[in-house]
Amino acid sequence: MKKTRPGNTTTPEMVNLSGEERKSLTHGEFWIPETEREVYRRALDTLNTAGVSYVVSGLYALYEYTGIYRQTKDLDLFVQPEVVVDAARALKRAGFATHLEQAHWIAKAMWGEFQIDLIFGTGNGLSLIDNEWFEHSRAGILAGTQVRVAPPEDLLWHRLFVSERHRSDVSDILHLILCRGDEIDWVRLLRRVDQHWRLLLAQVHLYDFVYPGHRPRIPQWVRRTLHDAAEAAMDDVGDEAVCQGTLISRFSYNIDVNEWGFRDLRKEATLAARQMPVVKEITASDVWDEHPGDGGA
Repeated sequence: MKKTRPGNTTTPEMVNLSGEERKSLTHGEFWIPETEREVYRRALDTLNTAGVSYVVSGLYALYEYTGIYRQTKDLDLFVQPEVVVDAARALKRAGFATHLEQAHWIAKAMWGEFQIDLIFGTGNGLSLIDNEWFEHSRAGILAGTQVRVAPPEDLLWHRLFVSERHRSDVSDILHLILCRGDEIDWVRLLRRVDQHWRLLLAQVHLYDFVYPGHRPRIPQWVRRTLHDAAEAAMDDVGDEAVCQGTLISRFSYNIDVNEWGFRDLRKEATLAARQMPVVKEITASDVWDEHPGDGGA
């Protein structure tokens, strides 16, 4: 993909970094090694030839909108659940190994050390990939192949729910706002966020802390809408038995649900998602070389 925003970031001189810390380092130049590039080209051409609709998401979409690139050995493709089996079958015919990793949201197509993530839902079970990801997508080029890139609003919405100790998408969200805030469809984003508006409000406050001189990237009416919602809910009394923390982290709130007796909304949502007819059809398909167990979401 071409770089759409100027910027020359440099890798800090750091030592004794963990593997996860090294993955978080950003690089100014976009470059995919030829072997990896060929795998991605094969996968994208295969899906295009098969007529399977997808949008490129993940780090490659982030690069498209911000110019920030982090090295990776996987490619995130978002597909609607109705076509994920078709996507996997086409890739399997092309020589990829297929694996349904989590029944309610993600499958993988493997080629040696490289993998194509076929994502058809969210890890917390709250939603499935719908037509809006495609309707508002944008044209791009990846591995010499014409692709559609996930919309910035949906990228941001999706990242609101990733807040692990070993991986947080906060910086991605703030960079998206800084680089694309002027063109984000904030009406649509607020509609997407819906009842989870507090997560977006938290990012607005963090954005103001990180970029105090660039506050106009977020329209004032968006701030007022979120602040009005917070004021209206100030005296609301929630369910004392609920911990919503598991919706943003699989691991950080285990003690809450395993030892302190809170309801695990992530578990409830993923179990409900796995009972949906379309998800049951995905799980039952014979296309998978491996099936998931009953493990965590």
